[in-house]
Amino acid sequence: MNMLSNEKINFNSLEEKMFKEMMKLGRTIIQDEIRVLDKLILDYRDKDIFTPKDFQPTTIKSKLGEIPISRRRYTMKVNGKVKTIYLLDELLEINDFGLYSQGIIEMVTREITKKSYRETAKTISEDTDSTISYTAVRNIVLMLGRKIKELEEEKIKLYKEGKIEGSKEVQYVFCEHDGIYIKKQKSKKNNKTKKYKTKHFKKKKNRKKKKNGIELKIAVIHEGKEPRYTNDYKLKNKIIVGTASKASDLKQIEDATIGTTYKEYGIKKVIINGDGADWTGNIVEGAKEIFQLDMAHIQKKIYTAVRDEEYLKQMQEIVFTEQAKGIFSLIYNYKVELESDNKIAELEKVKELEEYLKNNEEAIIRYQYKLGLNQEDLEKHIEDLPSLGSEESHMYCVCRDRMKKNRTSWSVEGSESLLKVIMNKMNGTLQEIITKRAEQKIKEELAQRIPEPKKVKKQKENKIIYAGKYQIASNFTGKTKEYIIDLLKTKKCSELMLRN
Repeated sequence: MNMLSNEKINFNSLEEKMFKEMMKLGRTIIQDEIRVLDKLILDYRDKDIFTPKDFQPTTIKSKLGEIPISRRRYTMKVNGKVKTIYLLDELLEINDFGLYSQGIIEMVTREITKKSYRETAKTISEDTDSTISYTAVRNIVLMLGRKIKELEEEKIKLYKEGKIEGSKEVQYVFCEHDGIYIKKQKSKKNNKTKKYKTKHFKKKKNRKKKKNGIELKIAVIHEGKEPRYTNDYKLKNKIIVGTASKASDLKQIEDATIGTTYKEYGIKKVIINGDGADWTGNIVEGAKEIFQLDMAHIQKKIYTAVRDEEYLKQMQEIVFTEQAKGIFSLIYNYKVELESDNKIAELEKVKELEEYLKNNEEAIIRYQYKLGLNQEDLEKHIEDLPSLGSEESHMYCVCRDRMKKNRTSWSVEGSESLLKVIMNKMNGTLQEIITKRAEQKIKEELAQRIPEPKKVKKQKENKIIYAGKYQIASNFTGKTKEYIIDLLKTKKCSELMLRN
């Protein structure tokens, strides 16, 4: 017993030892399987195309640790040029994200939403036998961000061409917009401080300070609310999209997301809620879209500007009613009183409030009233036509908590990539992107929408050549194409005539 005690054996040490041994065994098994696969590729390859050359060593970083492998290098001719290819890499699908296993990628995406690149690298290195640097973590996030952006651009392109569309039928779709500035990294060119001669340098006064940052823009798309607990609701089928780029880019992503999720012809209205920033209202377009000013921001502006309790109460109450524009009369009366009392500082704040509301005059009226509801109806439609204002909490969850703290600064690409990774994780679609299932879904939908063309014999009838049932529709796209096809279904060739 004394001998055992001297060796300091306990359960934790046994567990740690067994854990390391099992990981070592797992790495050995994977190496053996890879050698078998490599031999099968060699035997069953197309010998006329692929010529084996030599072996190239590499290391795959996995949850079991670092796995050294030797994969065979092949050459093939493409357009008269010799190209190098690793068929084993193609089979194992280890090209997209470098030599990292799917398990490592998933660990990165799990940790990176709450931790820095360095902290994430440290956690993964501690939990696995793989050493990973913070630079490698960043590169994985950038690769994922690029992949997500590629899929978004492809979806936008196909949507605009009318090749993919949504299947869900709803009357109302809600989009809640919000933006937040994060600190931008200084470029290397601007790192050097410029020297000025004192006698020539003059400081300019009253220069408006430009925001040195990147504005992250998000849109929370949903179908209203549904019960979560007693007297509590959550957003129904929410989808979060966003960008670190222009507002027009967000609009394209938003439109494509709506158009590929829902049947657009069935949507009566798209309700857009925003804080009144220029881009939130400027991207509203089309007869189906209604923009309303976010109520939480209205209330905050009123509370900040108005010090008189009676006026404060009246203004905060009236904006909830159908007579929301009556707030301008209250503001006018309040300004008169402040002028007579010579309260200049308070008067300036009230003028700022008035300007803010005037710039969004039509948007201060709740969308429910524009749809024909009255105040008594609001409670009845709390689920299908709810009050809006969830964008701020989602902005916190999406990026404020992770990207606007500890004096962190960002590049445009870095912020965009992490933003898209976090959003897709919250949407539950990140796994599809990592496993290439997202690409496969697009291909499957295209295959259903655009079947393989069939050869059709030409028929002559009344001197009109009619080369197939729907050939005439090939000159159109989107909804127009669908309309033409539906029209032709009920028409015979003899009924068609040419018109100048």
